[in-house]
Amino acid sequence: MKYITSKHISNKHISKKLTAPLLCMALCGALTACGHKEPSHALSPEQIESQSTEAEPEIRIDTQRGSQSEQASEHPIGSGSTAATADSAQGEAGYRLIKDQTFDVALEPLGGVTFASYEPDSLQNPLADVMFEITKEGTNVCLLDGVYEDNIRSNETFNKVEAVSFPDYNSDGFNDIIIICSYSPASGPKTGTGYPEVRIYSGKADGSFTLERNLSENTNSALAEKTVQSVLGYLGVGKGGTRVSASGWQQAYTDLLQSQDSGQWQGYNLIYINDDHIPELVEIGIDEATGCKIVSFADGAVNETQLSRLYFSYIERGNLLCNSEGNMDYYYDIVYSMESGRLLPIASGYYGAEDNSHVQFDEEGNPIYQYEWEGVMMTQEEYNQAFRAVYDTSSEKPGYEWDKWYSLEEVIQAIGDIQ
Repeated sequence: MKYITSKHISNKHISKKLTAPLLCMALCGALTACGHKEPSHALSPEQIESQSTEAEPEIRIDTQRGSQSEQASEHPIGSGSTAATADSAQGEAGYRLIKDQTFDVALEPLGGVTFASYEPDSLQNPLADVMFEITKEGTNVCLLDGVYEDNIRSNETFNKVEAVSFPDYNSDGFNDIIIICSYSPASGPKTGTGYPEVRIYSGKADGSFTLERNLSENTNSALAEKTVQSVLGYLGVGKGGTRVSASGWQQAYTDLLQSQDSGQWQGYNLIYINDDHIPELVEIGIDEATGCKIVSFADGAVNETQLSRLYFSYIERGNLLCNSEGNMDYYYDIVYSMESGRLLPIASGYYGAEDNSHVQFDEEGNPIYQYEWEGVMMTQEEYNQAFRAVYDTSSEKPGYEWDKWYSLEEVIQAIGDIQ
């Protein structure tokens, strides 16, 4: 096995900048000693969607540190990278090139580059993470940020790189990077089991790549099956690797969904409250306290209306929604009208026990409630008449039904499918 001993690679980062002569000598030695296969000819990003096979440790990069002054003089690695210092060693961990996840590719705006994947030597540090480097003509362009600042996992061991893809998911004209790696718990009852993890990097005009941490976390939370295609679907990207042309409301809904903490919502629906072509987005909370949220779109922006608790009904394309809920002998009916794409409350009523800690009952065993509509006390019959004069319950549709909703991935796909 051919070794490269270099100050260019610390225990936390792959080489900041390999000089052309050093890289040439290293690669020549590796080719002679190990029969290294040449990278394929440069492919377009759309052609590359790698699937992992067993890596062959052709080139080993030993992370011996240079002096602090030598490391300080190296070039910075991309706008989002954190350069390692000489005093921040986590052990002299080596890294081996992963052949089947290293290839030539043409990326905008960099042009022809080599994307290289390096696996850590688990014997030196079992928690060390994989590293990814982009070079051009033997010179380092950038080292991709790791999930953890020091590139050391908390309690997981790296298994392999499952897939790499280079779409332009945000249609800004610059290639982005999607990487899927698998890991196993280093300790505990699930030791030995594997799970995939998605990383999404956005490409910038200066050729650097930024790890989109929130988007990556939301993607991992949203997708049960993590493949390049499922990630692209979640991101609203077509099969060709570019975002499907979307109207303003579609883009706004998708951006909102991807930016939120998906953990507070158990599902989503699309309904039509007013009579236009833009559906309203329903976000269904994980519990009654979270409730439902109605998202509408008007004048180029989203509008959010938080409902109390989960249940509501609406009159499809009738511009009306009613939030009817309550508990512990206190209930309400709040009627909303959609005007210019916005939900506005237009009438409300409340009913329940005068003292819900001491509920009174009539001769038939029914609780005795007080009824109030628009601030006026009245009988139950009068309340129902006043309520139905505003909201025709015979035409209502349930807005919330248990277990009848989209997942996050499904609702984003459904939004993109609407013509």
